[in-house]
Amino acid sequence: MKKFIQEHYKNVLFCLIGSFINALGVNLFIIGANMGDGGTIGIALALKYTLGFSPAISSLIINTLVIIIGWKFLSKWTAVYTFITNTSLSLFLDLTSSWHLGLHDFIISAVFGGVFIGIGSGFIIAANSTSGGTSVVAKMLNKYFDVKTSQGIFILDGIVVLSFLLVLPVKNVLFTVIMLFITERATAFIVEGFNPKKAVTVISSENEEISDAINSFTGRGSTLLNGKGGYGKTETSMLYVVVPQSQVTRVKRMISEIDDNAFLVIHDVRDVLGNGFMNVK
Repeated sequence: MKKFIQEHYKNVLFCLIGSFINALGVNLFIIGANMGDGGTIGIALALKYTLGFSPAISSLIINTLVIIIGWKFLSKWTAVYTFITNTSLSLFLDLTSSWHLGLHDFIISAVFGGVFIGIGSGFIIAANSTSGGTSVVAKMLNKYFDVKTSQGIFILDGIVVLSFLLVLPVKNVLFTVIMLFITERATAFIVEGFNPKKAVTVISSENEEISDAINSFTGRGSTLLNGKGGYGKTETSMLYVVVPQSQVTRVKRMISEIDDNAFLVIHDVRDVLGNGFMNVK
């Protein structure tokens, strides 16, 4: 248990924080303005507007069924984190169901609802968890129909949002779309803020030694590329590696210690996919 807490407490904490903030966004802003949402929460809201079902209970039932069916499509810890996320989200939705600000303004609700849900989702993603529902189904579509996970989530959420045209006025649905756009931007801001990456390009005669040093320190592999100088036409090599921002200063120092004449370029990267990083197909 002690080892589990040491290794996973941060992700579990992020799951709980993200779920709580998400629940606040739904109860304080979305429901008050009679707007919708994507994913499982969107389905739960549609059931509330039409049949009066509690979003906390309906989202828990739907997500539990989806997670059971799609368990094998998630990694072990992603599945565990997803279970924690969705259980806590339903609990927080119930605990905050009576919290209302009395706002019925579409603009305020769309903006702040999107910000709250986006921040909450950002914490959830930063914990290597998912919000269940469409995320799990999208992985199943990727497995059997070769549909990219990101495209599957977009399609499924689009279907959920369009279904609100059957239960809500067009104006409410249009503000829901605005809210979802704000949600995506807020989510990206949180995810990139917690996990910023820098790409490092090095031109040096000692690139092999530099590569070994970076690999030893960061645990990340690097790529050595052959090149030719534009002025002297001499053969040279380039090293390319992506590292967390927190390690950039140390990497620069290591490169300088090995070759103080090395040419070094560091620039921002937006998305990093592949071995050792978040992988979205």
